[in-house]
Amino acid sequence: MAATDSIKLAALTAAALALPGLAPEARADAPQRAVSLDTNFSRYEESAGRMRVDIYQSSMTIPLGDRFSIKANGVKDVVTGASPVAVGYGPSGYGPRSAGQSLIMSSASIYDVRDEVDIGVNYFLDDKTTLGLDLGRSSENDYTSDFFNIDGRIELNDKKTTLATGYGYASDKVWEMVDDNGEKVKSPGVGGAKYTHQGMLGVTQVLDKDSLAQLNLTYTHSEGFLSDPYKYALVYNYSNPYFPDFVRDSRPGHRDQFAVLLRYVRNFSALNAAALHADYRFYSDSFGIDAHTFELTWIQPIVYGVELRPRLRYYAQNSADFYQPVFEAPRADGNYSSDYRMAGFGAISGGIQLTNEVLGHLRVAGGVDFYQRRQDYGIAGGTGTSLDNYSFSMYSVSLNLKF
Repeated sequence: MAATDSIKLAALTAAALALPGLAPEARADAPQRAVSLDTNFSRYEESAGRMRVDIYQSSMTIPLGDRFSIKANGVKDVVTGASPVAVGYGPSGYGPRSAGQSLIMSSASIYDVRDEVDIGVNYFLDDKTTLGLDLGRSSENDYTSDFFNIDGRIELNDKKTTLATGYGYASDKVWEMVDDNGEKVKSPGVGGAKYTHQGMLGVTQVLDKDSLAQLNLTYTHSEGFLSDPYKYALVYNYSNPYFPDFVRDSRPGHRDQFAVLLRYVRNFSALNAAALHADYRFYSDSFGIDAHTFELTWIQPIVYGVELRPRLRYYAQNSADFYQPVFEAPRADGNYSSDYRMAGFGAISGGIQLTNEVLGHLRVAGGVDFYQRRQDYGIAGGTGTSLDNYSFSMYSVSLNLKF
């Protein structure tokens, strides 16, 4: 199954991610004095026997003198299960309309492995300015991505104001793998190249000794093959209304995405240095999707280095201009998608993470996240279907060692 974009601007990771429970990568605020090793395992499981992903990640950061640090990161995702391919009529997706709509699932034999390796370098110009460069490659049996990111940050106003900026670029190729007498081969003529540019501007302002506010603006431009090579749409034709066609997912060849993140952080010294993070994110793109994300995280130190982090998140989007569960007539522009990710829906999720720091050298963490997506949870409007309702759970454990 094709991967998502590999652009990972370090300064951008404060923004809410597409799936809850995927922790943002942190950028060091000062030159690191010790070697650190991070390992993480996460398991993502969808309801009704759909997709399962096991995620293995390891990284090492090594200081090089007083001004440089280098970080190497490796990720392996193992994907198994089944995924929605299209919506049709009848128990198996085919048949008369009177039978009602039905979800057509891919074969339950999906198995894919994604490997990613990237290397990053930080240069600390002084105690106020940091520059970063990261480059890497991600690959699986139907997708490759080569990417790089550059970012910078400067602290002003006695370090009460932080300005951040970044740029990322990814060159991707995607295709379809099909079964040919038990052997997986490329489907000829399906897929193509995709190119993505991403830029970010951000400012963080300390308001007083207990609070700060953050604003991030992100713009992303993608062009090339932006469709999903595995998904189809059922399209009825006026000339032959009794025999609809399944056509391949087809989306515009360019996409512009804009996002605004607002964050407020408040510390509560009377509650053992607890902190509240409140985020709002607005997203809009040229596919016609507008989305809203609200997220609250409470960070509660307990005792002896133990820390508890419960969080709650609500997400809602409207549907893309070219989305329908089933198309009752052909579209003039030839764009069709019944991909559930293009539908209008809402999602409520939450989770909790428990961490423990031991002797200042070892940090152990474990967490669980739950997600419930429903078409009637949405507030943004647009077309959707209850067939796309599902839930997932995600479990993770991680270790951070400094030596």
